[in-house]
Order: sequence, then structure tokens, then C-alpha cells
Amino acid sequence: MLINRAAIILKATQEAVDWVNDVDPYPDSEPLTLGQVREDCLVYLVPEEVETDTHASIWALNNAEILLEEFMHGWYQDETLWPEKYGPNLFEKWFIVEYHSIVIDTVDEKILKEEI
Repeated sequence: MLINRAAIILKATQEAVDWVNDVDPYPDSEPLTLGQVREDCLVYLVPEEVETDTHASIWALNNAEILLEEFMHGWYQDETLWPEKYGPNLFEKWFIVEYHSIVIDTVDEKILKEEI
């Protein structure tokens, strides 16, 4: 069933992966590669009014702080490891925004939502 949303996928850049590795509090851990970090990307359903790559980029930049926080929190919950300042400039360095205009729900069950 076609749903009234578009989707954006945030693909980490090497700069984001470098941050993940540089602030890793476990110095003996094996550094992650770009490929490993991109194995499970963040996907966001956005309003269907987001109709183009440009609209998707604008939407992402308008929500850059929240999107960065979700990414950083997914790696390290200790906020002292996070950059002191983050926003649209850092977002553009850390992510490629991939836009998809058609979202099809293939499951015949209600979508459950929970706060993150």
C-alpha cells in the first residue's frame, strides 16, 4: 500500500566515521570502516510535500541538530564525546541525503510509533 510519505536516508561520510573512531572510549577496539557504518543507515519518513532532492536536503538541514543528535546518540550516549557545536555545517560534512519519493508499506499491520 502506497503511503503518504517520502523517505530520506542519511548516509554517513568518512568524516562522520572518523568522528566515531576518534572519540571511541575503548582505544583497543577495531576502527570502523565507512562500509560498516553504512550497513544500517538512518531512514526518515518525511512529509509527502518533500518532493525533490533539493526539498529533502532543505528538510534535513532544517532538522540538522536533531538528526545529528540521533546519530551521535546511536553511537555514544555520553554527550561529552559529542562535538561542542553542531548544526547544518557539520551535518553537510557528515551526511549524504538520499531522497526517495515513493514509500510502500508491505505489512498488513498497524505501524507502531515510540519516542526515541
